[in-house]
Amino acid sequence: MLMVSRMDPGSMETVARLFAEHDRSNLPVDLGVTSRTLLHYQGMTMHLIQSEQEVFDNLSRLHQDPSFQELNRKLAPHMKPIVSDWRGIQDSRAVEFYHRNWT
Repeated sequence: MLMVSRMDPGSMETVARLFAEHDRSNLPVDLGVTSRTLLHYQGMTMHLIQSEQEVFDNLSRLHQDPSFQELNRKLAPHMKPIVSDWRGIQDSRAVEFYHRNWT
């Protein structure tokens, strides 16, 4: 799953630290997350989550988790949605429209 948002490059260290703190909780592993990668390019942040299962299948559980709510509260000053009518994390998700695997 790839999510895209806006972020000032001056926030990279803070955002990385916030995710590192959150990733020490059990939530990512409980949701089946196997890796998280944060990338930044010209004001855009790409947030790649790799997992054994679809993370969005557990979206209601994710939104109810206090550690996830705290992470979002701390990230809010640093990361902004791209779309103006953002309703939630599902509106940040990039849609795959081509894939090829050589293995």
